[in-house]
Amino acid sequence: MTGSSSGFTVCIDRVTVGTDLRVEGWAFHHRYGPCRVDVWVDGAPPSPAARRRMGIDRHDVGLALEQPLADRSGFELAAPLPPNATAVELRLTAGTSAAAEEAALPLLVRDGLSLRSWEPAMGSGVAVLDHRFLTERGPRFATALPPELARAGNALGLFAASPRPAAPLAAPVSIIVPVYGGKEFLTPLLHGLLDTVEPRHRLIFVDDGNPDRSITAFLVALGVSLDQATVVAKGRNEGYPRAVAAGMEVAARLNPDGHIVLLNTDVELPPGWLERLVGPIERDPRIASTTPLSNAATICGFPAMPEDNAPFLGAAVGDIDAAFAAMADLPPVEVPTGVGFCMALNRQALHTAGGLDLDAFGRGYGEEVDWCRRARRHGFVNVAVPNLYVHHRHGGSFTSREKQERIAASGEIIRQRHPEFDAEVQDFIRADPLRPVRAAAAAVAQGRLGGPKTELLFDHAGGGGSATFRAAEIARLHAGGSAVLLVQPARRPVPGMPDGALDIELLHRDMEPLRFPANGLPDLTALARTLPLAGITVGSLVGYAAPAAVMEAVRTLRTERGVPLRLLHHDYFPVCPSLNLIDAEDRFCGVPDLERCRACIPANGHLHRPVGEAPFDAASFDPAEHRRMWQGFFDLADRHIVFSRSALAVLRRAFTLRDDRVRIMPHLAGHVTVAPLPRPDPVPGTEPAPVAVVGGIGVAKGSRVLEAMIRLAEAHRLPLRFELFGNIDRPIRSPHFHDNGAYEPAELPKRFAERGCRAVFLPAIWPETHCYVLDEVVGLCLPVGAFDIGAPAERLRHWPNGFVVSPITPEAALSALLRAVEDKGER
Repeated sequence: MTGSSSGFTVCIDRVTVGTDLRVEGWAFHHRYGPCRVDVWVDGAPPSPAARRRMGIDRHDVGLALEQPLADRSGFELAAPLPPNATAVELRLTAGTSAAAEEAALPLLVRDGLSLRSWEPAMGSGVAVLDHRFLTERGPRFATALPPELARAGNALGLFAASPRPAAPLAAPVSIIVPVYGGKEFLTPLLHGLLDTVEPRHRLIFVDDGNPDRSITAFLVALGVSLDQATVVAKGRNEGYPRAVAAGMEVAARLNPDGHIVLLNTDVELPPGWLERLVGPIERDPRIASTTPLSNAATICGFPAMPEDNAPFLGAAVGDIDAAFAAMADLPPVEVPTGVGFCMALNRQALHTAGGLDLDAFGRGYGEEVDWCRRARRHGFVNVAVPNLYVHHRHGGSFTSREKQERIAASGEIIRQRHPEFDAEVQDFIRADPLRPVRAAAAAVAQGRLGGPKTELLFDHAGGGGSATFRAAEIARLHAGGSAVLLVQPARRPVPGMPDGALDIELLHRDMEPLRFPANGLPDLTALARTLPLAGITVGSLVGYAAPAAVMEAVRTLRTERGVPLRLLHHDYFPVCPSLNLIDAEDRFCGVPDLERCRACIPANGHLHRPVGEAPFDAASFDPAEHRRMWQGFFDLADRHIVFSRSALAVLRRAFTLRDDRVRIMPHLAGHVTVAPLPRPDPVPGTEPAPVAVVGGIGVAKGSRVLEAMIRLAEAHRLPLRFELFGNIDRPIRSPHFHDNGAYEPAELPKRFAERGCRAVFLPAIWPETHCYVLDEVVGLCLPVGAFDIGAPAERLRHWPNGFVVSPITPEAALSALLRAVEDKGER
C-alpha cells in the first residue's frame, strides 16, 4: 500500500513462512510518522503470542522520503502461523487513540495445502518471500519438543542433581561390532562393554578379514574367554555392510527376537547407555532406529551439529553423559536418518524393511541411511535419544581418500533412491529441535565439571568500536582460560518471547556458541547459577527494555556468588539516553543542570529508544531518576574501566566515582597493523588536496559540520576535496566530496594512497570515550586533526602529525586543514 490517499506508505522487504510467520519492512504515515503494524490471520485479531519490534532504524527510508521521522519506521513481526491458515493481512494504525487512522494490507494467500503454496497477495508488494522449510516434514522437526524448552530456565529444570537410573530392558539385545583395523580402540571398547553391558546381552564381534592377525588373535581370545561374546570370522574383507549382515545372521540364531545395536570400534560408552539407547524402541514399536548424541554424529552432534566437535571441554565420556543421564525423560526426536556409529535397530523393522543393501553399498557408507529411509516408507520413524551421549573418536576402517570416494558414490545412490532426503536433512538442520537440550546440557556439564570459570558479560547488540572491543575482550577472557556468558537485547522477535527478551550465548574458545535466543532475565539467572561464575562485566545496557531489572539481577547474582562487578564506560548512556550527549540543537550538551536536561529531552531526536513493542515516552522520562539509578549501580561496582581521561571527566560531571575503583585503560587496536605511508606525490596546483574522513558519520560524528565544510569549500573554491571512507547520514553531492563506500581497516593505507589523501580529519562533535579510527590512521603519518573534544583531541596533542581544532566550527576546521595540507606539501 503506497500513496498519499490513505496516508500510509508501506514496504514489505521480506516475508518468511514456516511454523511461524516473520514480516520485515517499514511503515510510515505522512502525518503521524511511524505506525503500528499487526498481523491478522484468517481475519482473526493478532495472536497473544505475536511479537514485534517497532522503531527499527531505517535511515535509508528517511532519506528517500525526506522525512527525518521515517528514520525509525522499520519493523519486524513474528507470529504463529496455524497449519490450516489460508490468508494473512497486515493492519496499520497511526495517530492517537482519539484520532487514529487505520488501514489493511492483504499480505499472503494460500493456494493449496502445503506450506510452499503460500504466495504474496495481489498488490502486497512483497519483495522477497522465503519458505523456511523445503519439505512438509520441516515443521514436524521444528515442533518435535515442547516450545517452552526454548527458555533456558525450563530446559535446565529437566536436569536432576545426579544421573537418573535407566529402566532395565525387557529383553536381551544383540550388539554387533564389525572389526577391521582400529587396533588402538579395541581394548578401551572391550572395557567399556564389559563395564556397562549385562551378561544376558549378546556381544557379536565380526572379524572382517583383518590383515593384522594380532587383531584376529585378540578376537579369538575374546570368543573363548567371554560367555556373552561370539566371534564371526570372515576370510576376507568385504566391507562394513557384509560384516553387519554376517553379525545379524548369528544374532538371528542366538537371539531371534532381540533388537540389534550396531557399534563402531571407535566409540566410548557411558554407564546405562544400552538401556537408554534401546529403551525407546521397547516403549514404542513404531521406532525403527535410535541414535545417541555424540561429538561426531552429524545431525546428532554435540555441542554443535552437523559439524564434528572435539569432546566438550575435553571431558571424559562419563562426565559429559552424566549431565544427559540426569535429564528427565523427553520424547525421542524424529531425525531424517539414524547415524550408524552407534545405532539401535528394531527387530520388527528389520523383518519388515529387510536388512542392509549389500550389493548397492559395497564396502560401506550410506547403507544405514538407505535402511532408515526404507523403514520409514513402511511407517516407522528414526529418532535421536536426547538423554544419551556417546563419544565417537573417528577411527574407522577406511583411508581418508577411500572414505571420500565411498561418501560420493553412496550419496549418488541415496539421491536416486530417496530424492527428498537431502532436503529433509537441510530442514532438520534449520529447525534444530535439539538445540535447547544441547545448550542446557552443556551448561549443566560445565557447572558440574567446575570449569572453565565463566564471565557474565552484558553488552548492547550493535556494532561500531564497542563491538570491536567486545570481540577483543572475549578473546582476552578466552586466552585466560575463561568462558563467557554473553547477554544482549534480543535482536529479533520470536513468538511468545518474554518482555525485555535477551539473546544469551555461552562462548568457549574454539567452539561454536551455545545459544539461548529470546530468553528472559529468570532464564539468565538460572544459567548464571548453573555455571561456575567468576565475575560480571557490564559493557553497556543500551537497548535493554528494563535496565533497572537487569541491574537488580546483577546485584542479586553478585551477592549470591560473591563475584566482582566491572563496569565498562564506552558511552554516556548512564548520563542521558542521548548516549553521545548531543542535545536537541545537535550540539554537545556539556552535561548541564537537570532543569535544562528536562527541557531538552522531549525535543531531542538523538535519544536512544529501545527497539520494541511500545514507543519510548520521552515526555515522562526523568533524568534525575535515571541518574540516581545509575549512581546506585556505580556504587555497587568493584571496578570502573574508562578509556580516556576526558571520558572520566565527563562522567564525573554527573556521578561520583571513587578514585580507588577507577582504572583508565585505553583500547589496543589489535585488529590492524599500522605503518607509515610513503610520502604522497605533490598535488598539482590546480587540483584540490584530498582529505580523508573515516567511519560512520552521523550527527555526533560530525555529519552536519562536514556538510557545512563542504559547502564552504564550494563557495570559496578552497583547494580541498573530502574523501569519505565509510558512510554518512545524508546525501552530499559536490565536486568537493567523494564517497568511497565501506572499508576494512586493513585496507585503509592502500585506499588512502589510491585517492592521494594528504590529511585525515575526524569531525566528531561529541566527547568520544575512545576512537578506533584514530588508532587506524594516526600511525600512517599523514596530518590527522580533530575538534578539541573527547579522547581524540586528548591524544592528538601528543602526536607530531596531530592537530586539534578549536572552536567546533566548519570555518576553524577548514583553516586548520588548509594549513595542514600546505605544511605537508612543504615537507
